[in-house]
Formats: sequence, C-alpha cells, structure tokens
Amino acid sequence: MENIRTDAYSITGAWTGAWTDFENTFEAGSLGCAVHFPGDDIPWVGEGWVKTDGDLRLLEGMDFIHGALNQRQIEYRRAMMEVAEKYPVRFLDGPVFFPGRAPALTHTSDGPFGVAGDLMGQTELFLAVAEKPDFVAELLRIVTDKLIEYLDFCWKEEGLSDRDLSWTDDLAVGLSAESYRTLVLPQEKRLRFHFDGRASLHMCGKTDHLLEIFRDELAIHEFQGFGYQVDLDKVADIMGGRVTLMGNINPFLVQRGPVDSIRDATRACIQKLAPFKGYIVQDGANIPPGTPPAHINAMMEAAEMYGRYS
Repeated sequence: MENIRTDAYSITGAWTGAWTDFENTFEAGSLGCAVHFPGDDIPWVGEGWVKTDGDLRLLEGMDFIHGALNQRQIEYRRAMMEVAEKYPVRFLDGPVFFPGRAPALTHTSDGPFGVAGDLMGQTELFLAVAEKPDFVAELLRIVTDKLIEYLDFCWKEEGLSDRDLSWTDDLAVGLSAESYRTLVLPQEKRLRFHFDGRASLHMCGKTDHLLEIFRDELAIHEFQGFGYQVDLDKVADIMGGRVTLMGNINPFLVQRGPVDSIRDATRACIQKLAPFKGYIVQDGANIPPGTPPAHINAMMEAAEMYGRYS
C-alpha cells in the first residue's frame, strides 16, 4: 500500500479498512451453491443447481441473511469488533486509528443476472434466456428480492446513514440490449431505485450497447472500472459530463508495460474525457497479479502530468 501511488491519499488522507470478504462467492454461497477454497487462489463458486420450477420454490424459501457464508460474515464482523483495539494502524507520522472498530459487511452485489448465472450455471442461464425466458424472469425476481433483503440488513447492522449503492453485473455484458432491457433491466431498476443515494455500477467488457440504458434508465451517478474495450468516443458522447467515469486503461498493458506506453494510454483517456470533467484515472478493469508497482504508478504519473485543469 505504501508503494502504490494514488491521489486518494491526498484527498482522504491515509486510510485502510476492515471488512468481511468472500470475493464474488458470498451470494451464491448463501443460496445453495458449494464454494471451493483453493490454497493458492481466490474462492470459486461450484456448479449451479437451479434447474426446475421446484428449485425456484426451494430458492425462494431460503434464509439468505442467516445462511452459509452470509452468516459467517455476520459472525466475523462481530468478532473483528471485539478484537479491534489490538490492531492499531498508523501511516508514517499520521494518527493511530483502528479499522476494526466498524468493519463492513460485503454490502454490494454481483447483480441479479450474475448471481443467477452462479445458481443455474452460466451456459445454462444464457440458453434459458433464449429457450425459457419466463423461467429466467422468475429466477431474477427471486434473486433480486434476496439481494434487497440482505442489503437492507447490512444497512441496519452497520448503522449506515447513507443509502448509496455500489453493484456490478458483469455477466450481463454478454446479452444484447434487447434481452438486457426485457429480462434484466426490470430487476436492476428494482435494486437500484430501492436506494435513493449515489448509484455506482461496474460492468467489465465492451458495454457500448448498454451505455444509454445505464445513463437514462438506471440513472447511475458513476460508471466504475469500465472496460478497456469500451469505445472512448462513444462513452464520452453518451456519459461525458453526466456520469463520473473511472477506468478504460488496459490492465494487460499495465501488467506488461512499457511505462511509456502506459503513460500514453492514460494521456489518451484524459485528453478524450477531461473536457467533460468527472474522469478518474483507473484500470479497466482489474490489474493482473504480478504487475510491477512502477507500472501502476505510471498511471498516477500521467494523471499528474496531463490531468490538471487550467
């Protein structure tokens, strides 16, 4: 953390947090899917199990909040708070603080379609979109009910005063705009507008065909970590000046380098999006393991060189 440069330090000061984290498995892992914990990798969701109408009814009856991984999240959070005073943190000459005093539950979501993909299996879900859309619609309704119920619990358990929402639905990038609008959007809107605070959406990949839906119908405030595949001219035209944009720098370029090419790519994003304001330099999305810190810092260096307003 002390070797990666970021302008967040200059805005917020030195900070670190404590939270429960089962990566992208906690929702499926609390709704009947097995989760595998390899010794040398992040956890992965096992095979999907929702195949029939009877399975939908079983799913609907599950206790999402107090089942499996979510129950462990609650227990871990409370245990963190009990030992918080044993884990002070200080950056350089700054004040001592205790991240464990108010740790967070994972109060975000992998989105209705992404969770449905875990529950059915991704291939099976895409086939069902074409072959039995009514089944998919009912599955998405049940999943969205569960997501809203759990997020409401998180807000109450953590004593959060804001009603912001940060969520993702990466798997849905593989749908056409028509299929997304017909099947997924109604549930995305239920999830998004259940909360009246700031809405931040992440979706990897080439989302060009969905950008107007995100802007107009989901009314997002922030498009976080948008993919390096997204056309800069298109995202500038559709979202520039209306949505905070974070992302687009090719993470594989950041991994491989050279540094000059990383700076050039960052400069290109800044030159395209800076005239609208509201662009935050970020990879698009997720820097691979083993990336040299100097390559990551090159993005920050380029932001300092090219990202200042006169």
